Amino acid sequence: MPNYTAVLSKKAQKQLDKLSDNIAAPIIEAILGLELNPRPVGYKKIKR
Repeated sequence: MPNYTAVLSKKAQKQLDKLSDNIAAPIIEAILGLELNPRPVGYKKIKR
């Protein structure tokens, strides 16, 4: 299985930094989880 890396844009990082720790922690955990499993059960493809 290939290794994946989650990369946030500067804008996304700034918005995440503005959140309180108790709100940001689960979001960061979910983002980091995508590095291990980029297509978790129940995922939906985002249309651009």
